[in-house]
Amino acid sequence: MQKRTRIATFGVILLSSSILFTASTRTANAWFFDPFENMVETALNSLENIVLGLSSDIGTMADRILIMSDNIGLMADRIGEMADRIVYTEELMVSAISDSGVSSLITSPTEGAIVTRTTPVSITLSSQKTDYLLYISNSADMSGATNALVQNSDTSIAWSRVTDFATGNKLYIAVKTVGGTTSSDFSNTVMLNLQ
Repeated sequence: MQKRTRIATFGVILLSSSILFTASTRTANAWFFDPFENMVETALNSLENIVLGLSSDIGTMADRILIMSDNIGLMADRIGEMADRIVYTEELMVSAISDSGVSSLITSPTEGAIVTRTTPVSITLSSQKTDYLLYISNSADMSGATNALVQNSDTSIAWSRVTDFATGNKLYIAVKTVGGTTSSDFSNTVMLNLQ
């Protein structure tokens, strides 16, 4: 019997040791692994927030790229318009040099000068002529232009037409010089900004 008692006691001890070991292992696991779990969970949450933030930033960048693309298109259109005006001005300059030699170029005001609708513009010609026909138009090709005779460089009468004639804040002027009974071809065209 003593042998059985020893075996039973040993079994009870072994069983209770196993129970205690299992319970302490679970507690030890919780104590040891919980901080790592929390750390990994925090890192994953941070990573998720970073990815969502990057996604939003990429969308914003794409929108900015589209806006920049539109701006580049507008700039290209403006450059094309300027190129057309340059070509047209060169053609006018070539046609202004006629056989009679009465042609002239506008040297002042310069391209893009700011002028008012009510104060007459002062025009200087390369030929120093004081009598000429002033043409005022809303388009660079001088289509639909109105004109008036300028005598002794006094543009006040011709400029009085600007208020009724101008349809925007850009205006184009050109001149034809007068020599005896003939007049020249158009001079160069100058774009003016109206205030």
